[in-house]
Amino acid sequence: MDKLKLPEEFLLNMEQLLGGEYDAFLSAMAERPLSGLRVNTLKADPAYVSRVFGNLRRVPWTENGFYLPEENRCTKHPFYYAGLYYIQEPSAMSSAALLGTRPGERILDLCAAPGGKTTQIGADLKGEGVLYANDLSSSRAKALLKNIELMGIRNAFVCCEESQVLKREFPLYFDRILVDAPCSGEGMFRKHPAVIRAWVEHGKDFYCPVQKTLLSDAAEMLKPGGTLLYSTCTYNPNEDEYQIRAFLESHPDFVLDPVPPAEGFVSSSLLPGTVRLFPHKAEAEGHFVARLKKAGESHAVGPAERKRTGTSVSALPGDMDAFFEKCAWKPDPASILQQGEYVSLLPSAGGLRKGLRYLRTGLLLGQLKNRRFRPSQALAMALKKEDWADPVDLSPEDPDVIRYLKGETVPSPDENGKGWRLFCTGGFPLGFVKQDGQRLKNMYLPGWRMQ
Repeated sequence: MDKLKLPEEFLLNMEQLLGGEYDAFLSAMAERPLSGLRVNTLKADPAYVSRVFGNLRRVPWTENGFYLPEENRCTKHPFYYAGLYYIQEPSAMSSAALLGTRPGERILDLCAAPGGKTTQIGADLKGEGVLYANDLSSSRAKALLKNIELMGIRNAFVCCEESQVLKREFPLYFDRILVDAPCSGEGMFRKHPAVIRAWVEHGKDFYCPVQKTLLSDAAEMLKPGGTLLYSTCTYNPNEDEYQIRAFLESHPDFVLDPVPPAEGFVSSSLLPGTVRLFPHKAEAEGHFVARLKKAGESHAVGPAERKRTGTSVSALPGDMDAFFEKCAWKPDPASILQQGEYVSLLPSAGGLRKGLRYLRTGLLLGQLKNRRFRPSQALAMALKKEDWADPVDLSPEDPDVIRYLKGETVPSPDENGKGWRLFCTGGFPLGFVKQDGQRLKNMYLPGWRMQ
């Protein structure tokens, strides 16, 4: 690893923060950073995925996270395209794990892109409740949307809004809110040295006002008894402990909910109950986590008001009935929303607000043209092999799987199939094909293809 050139001001700040541990920190910063793999429990068992890649070593603070010795090997495997796991920096896995999501809850990930923490929350919901994944940047939100669809999450709204807009629409609405705040990124200097340039250009406290606003707005959206988790990937106390201390002083209805100890966690001396991760203490990059509890009693999630912006239907439109004859899973017509040619399935627990900018409203089922239904890539990823009457299932080592992922036409392994079929590898869906005699016409989404 090339010698990392760290700003002098940053080094002075870290020496003051760490004291006698400063030299150990510098030694760790000279080492190669580790990558991580977090298994998508909506689709796969963590132990199974670990065995596929040679019994990976587990990340201490999450049950479905593992260290990766070779990232490229995992991103080229067909299971990556099947959404069985997400490549994620190990320390970043701590935030969603500590949020404590339970099935059936309403959750907001306020700064969600590119989706690592969002997809963990979505898996923890187990298809119940609703997840609002928001990011102000529409370009970043597109990557977020792809990751949500790849992981097979059905019950998510993806939107691009300022927190001030969201708090008007969702007062006292959410059971849990994650604020993984934009920050100076000091904890990522080792893994992404390009962040150093932005730090030098903007200064270490550039994001403090933004963080303060996000926390204040999140507080208004959280239900009594709810949990607010704040995290950053920086070491700067002004963005971490001092930010939380100021929030607590101005919001007396909140208290710290101490983060439980775990291997690699360092309890903060600046604000006991919060934790930090350092590369010389944990095999991970820099991170800070504070968990807050709002006063009052939590109560069961009630039905949400639904304001439709498209056409509601009483039955499956077009030839969707014929398409779903092969599928054991059937969408509820009462939850279907048709917007032009596109047909979506709204989460049963979530309300659709007219004034928000949405990238996705629940699960995109597909597209209707002249009453002919074309299923979406997202639908394929939300299904299981067992849901389909006549799936195609090839071994991950079969060359036709790679051909399929590259968008090529592949031969059918049998003559019995007809029409739309679910294309799988190792028992996990990759997308749809349409059988034409001995050929399988490739319906894999072009933007997702293996390069």
